[in-house]
Amino acid sequence: MQQRSNNFGGMTFLLWCALALQLGAQLALGSVMPATEDLLRRQTSGTPIPKLPVCVPPQVTSPLTGNYPKSAVTTVQTGTNCNQYGNPPARVLSDLESPNGLQDYIQICHGQILTMTDRAGQKRAVCFYANPKSTKDKPLPLLVYLHPSLAGTTITFPLTGIDGVRDTQSLNNEDPSRLGFSYILPAGRNTVHQYPIPDDVGLGWDNWYRNLDRSSPELNIDVDFIDKTIAYAKANVPVDSRRVFMTGWSNGASMAELYAANTDGIASAAVYSAPDPFRDSQDPCTQVSSLKYATPVRDVHNYCDILGICTTGKYYHDDLKKRYPSLPQSIVVIDVLTAAIKSQDANAQCNPACQGPCGITTGTLGHLRWPVSRNSDTFFAFMRNNPLPASGTWGPPK
Repeated sequence: MQQRSNNFGGMTFLLWCALALQLGAQLALGSVMPATEDLLRRQTSGTPIPKLPVCVPPQVTSPLTGNYPKSAVTTVQTGTNCNQYGNPPARVLSDLESPNGLQDYIQICHGQILTMTDRAGQKRAVCFYANPKSTKDKPLPLLVYLHPSLAGTTITFPLTGIDGVRDTQSLNNEDPSRLGFSYILPAGRNTVHQYPIPDDVGLGWDNWYRNLDRSSPELNIDVDFIDKTIAYAKANVPVDSRRVFMTGWSNGASMAELYAANTDGIASAAVYSAPDPFRDSQDPCTQVSSLKYATPVRDVHNYCDILGICTTGKYYHDDLKKRYPSLPQSIVVIDVLTAAIKSQDANAQCNPACQGPCGITTGTLGHLRWPVSRNSDTFFAFMRNNPLPASGTWGPPK
């Protein structure tokens, strides 16, 4: 394992430009120069990868015509290679096939940048901040952040505002004076995704292969890697065992939800703009959700969100509430422009015009920003109010 120190303060304008060029290369090359037939078709189903059409968004036309897109919720498998875990494991890509992976070569982190090897032998970056105020007598919480697809931790974590309060934000409802937390930010892999072009390939998390059985030799590689990074953090800084929290953005939010619901020892998760981890609108191997633990989860969505994921997120929330009435979960819907809370939980409502394939909506823009103004009262408040019980486990959902 290798490690080195760095600081967000050293990030220059030229570096941001370089990262933007790498993302631009993925978008351009991925659309005009696919490396193999595998990049032209869905990995599991053999059906063409959908593209985002150039269109007048239903968000504009639907209120005028009264015709709204069909629901983004899908409960029918269309794939031909589905298995008990949903989709087969995602195929890992080279940087030539998906230039988006070049982001791995530029890592900036406020704490330590670690290089760790996953079960497949692939070296992956991890940013680890060990809060110096965390002691054995007064251990601080640990926050695990999973980045969105296409954009890694270096680009996205500074946009969340989380790093700026790592020494001042309390996540302890029993001792509010215990300020701060440590965090660990693992990197995803450069793989095939079950998303439309241009997000069909690139950095991300394989939440479509839902094998979270720790006794299985075919355990999801990303899940195993997250396990490994959390274990590293616990071994290298005192961690409040009742306060290991998850958060994530988009694809990373979906993986955080899936991980938290199937991993013992996670206190709670508060995530932003998560596709349904079991029935995303583009998933050919959709499944009925399966939870092993009653881990509290809050999902924050835009009223108009990209590709209907507010609608699918609400469906996921409502379905779990019907099946597990006592499950502590929450969905918060915010205004796209102001991030003000519009509705939540049983009263949550999404814009029905924002669930078609058209990518040109305010939801697309909203999806690309983290609602920093909601950190304290929506994300952190949920974590703070939901530590693990004294028993150290949530047990199965009821």
